[in-house]
Amino acid sequence: MLRAIIFDFNGIILNDEPVHFRAMRDAVAGLGMRLEWDQYWERYLPLDDGRCFDAICADQSVSVSPAERSEALRRKVALYQDYMRNDFPLFPGSAEFVRHSALRYPLAVASGARRQEVEETLSGAGLLDCFRIIVAAEDFTLGKPHPESFLLALRHLNERLDGSSPIRPRECLVVEDSVGGVQGSRAAGMRCLAVSNTYTAGQLAAASADRVVASLDGLTVESLQDLFEDPS
Repeated sequence: MLRAIIFDFNGIILNDEPVHFRAMRDAVAGLGMRLEWDQYWERYLPLDDGRCFDAICADQSVSVSPAERSEALRRKVALYQDYMRNDFPLFPGSAEFVRHSALRYPLAVASGARRQEVEETLSGAGLLDCFRIIVAAEDFTLGKPHPESFLLALRHLNERLDGSSPIRPRECLVVEDSVGGVQGSRAAGMRCLAVSNTYTAGQLAAASADRVVASLDGLTVESLQDLFEDPS
């Protein structure tokens, strides 16, 4: 039985990966590194800012001091905010799907994005009140495909239940767009709806997504109930 839904953020709700790429590209350029779109998409997309920056440095054999790392990451955040300019490009149908789902189930976010970024976007889109829990980059250590963020989101949801029996992982649906996210949700013992906003349907299916759709536009949570008919 479906009892809770955990959403990824970037790539599911907010369509800002090109902006993240541009900001990271320009931030590392100041340290003499070059970042191409194809490289970012294939290698760094699932990583949070810190892990992305460290991987770029390692791949290009560039050593930086802690102060240089801190300044580059600060600059990346500042550039991202400047490029967004209070614009919140949502994927088609994502807001409607979130609002409809929130009427029936407790919702959480499990994202490698910074909390400020998540909350500002959800607030600007009128979606913040739909979510009971937000797990962001500051809240966990091991990024996807590790299941830590999903399990942490579920733990916090259970802490807010009003006398109900605890929600089990197999009663959770995760909505993801990345291969690492799909793998992390399955490692957590949760069902996964994958949206091919970022990776191909074939890649997401190969990662063991329970269902793959092209978009959340027009999708209803009722149409996903059959994923939970066999909870084993």
